[in-house]
Amino acid sequence: MDFEIKKENWTDFFKTLSKRRFEWKTRIEVLSPEMGDQTLTEGLPLNGITVETKGDRTSFDISVGDNSDSHQTHTINNPSRVAFLAADGPHGDVIDIEEEDGTKTLITFIEPMGVLIGYMEAEIATTAF
Repeated sequence: MDFEIKKENWTDFFKTLSKRRFEWKTRIEVLSPEMGDQTLTEGLPLNGITVETKGDRTSFDISVGDNSDSHQTHTINNPSRVAFLAADGPHGDVIDIEEEDGTKTLITFIEPMGVLIGYMEAEIATTAF
C-alpha cells in the first residue's frame, strides 16, 4: 500500500515514524536530476526525523548512526511531497521525499537492530507500520 502524506500531517507522521522505526537499519539514497543517484548511508540505524517550519519554509533533518564516529544528518530543504511506500512483508518500507527541484530522497527501512542477549543476537519482534 502506497500513500501520500498531507503537508499538515508531516510533523505527526515523522514523530510517529521516528518512534516506531527507532534504531532500524536504513539505506538513504538521493536521486538528483543534476548530480545523479547517490547512496548516502547503508545500514546505519535511524535516530529520528525532525520537521522544522518557519513561515512557509519547511525542512527535515534525518539523523542516522550508532555513535559519534558513524553518525550522519541529512537535511532536506523545502520538500514538496512525502509518500510512504509499504513493503509486502515486515521489512523494506520506503519513505519517498521529493523536493521542489525534482530531487528525491528515499529512506528504506532494512530491518530492526538486533538485541544482544548473552552471546546471541536476536531480532526484536516488530509489527508493520
